[in-house]
Amino acid sequence: MKTEQAVSQGHDVALRTPRTGQRAVPIVWLNLVCLDAPLVAVAWLWIFARTFRVPLQIGNAVALFLTAWLIYLADRFVDSSSLKPNSPHSLRQDFCRRHRVVWIASVALIVGFDAYVIWRTTAVQTFVAGAVVGILALIYLVVNHPLGLVWRSLPAKELAIGTLFAAGTIVALLPRVPLTPECALAAVSFAALCSLNCISIARWECELDRAQRKVSIATRHPRAVQYIGRICVFLTLAVFAAAIVFRSEAPIFVCIGVSALLLTWLNAPENKEGRFTNRPRRFVNRRSLAVGDDSRTALADLVLLTPLVLLIVAAL
Repeated sequence: MKTEQAVSQGHDVALRTPRTGQRAVPIVWLNLVCLDAPLVAVAWLWIFARTFRVPLQIGNAVALFLTAWLIYLADRFVDSSSLKPNSPHSLRQDFCRRHRVVWIASVALIVGFDAYVIWRTTAVQTFVAGAVVGILALIYLVVNHPLGLVWRSLPAKELAIGTLFAAGTIVALLPRVPLTPECALAAVSFAALCSLNCISIARWECELDRAQRKVSIATRHPRAVQYIGRICVFLTLAVFAAAIVFRSEAPIFVCIGVSALLLTWLNAPENKEGRFTNRPRRFVNRRSLAVGDDSRTALADLVLLTPLVLLIVAAL
């Protein structure tokens, strides 16, 4: 009896202990400090500006980076703080909880710096549009955390995140962004890509969300999210066709298509090494602390950095 108990306790300790090797992986570190999303936003801001021949203001790019970073830091802090002490958690949630003081100080510094950059460099129209997106993001934070159960009746959290992210990226180009069908199609396709990214992560972390009593499209409609890979393939084919039709705007459609194709790979049941699998993570004890593998979540954000390839080529 004592031996079985000791083995059980050892297993719980293993679950509670974050994997040191995993933490050292650079792609995971970017996700832990919420830097992946701001990098994605700036990369797509650059490709939109280059494709539609809009002068890119450095101040707007910096403001977008800081604003996106601030929103994700705040969301991660509220998310990790809302967890009960003995509830399962992911590696990124554990990281935020262990560095809470530094997290708060970083948020305060970024708020001040971001406000200064916006005040000194942002045009009025860009500021107004950005303020609208910012207010919507604030509404999302309130709805997602204090009023999180609202997603039970309206399971559209991932769609809201993807749309807000795309909108926040594009408004940084106002008022010079062209109102053309090609630009509208690119914006909608980018929003779809961002939403598919969020839905994919929700699918992989379905069991964790259930253990934490959170609501996502995967917890509400588990069968529907099984088709996410096929939807990514459809988006890939659609934007590649758009690249053929709109040749001058081909770079942005190709980037969207390549990112969607990589996201399709991440949604595959299992790669050759057997590292990624769509089988839901099972927690032996829902009341124990379970540190999840965030590597695929981090990769899901990094596959959206395809515009960086063109940026590097352009810089050479």
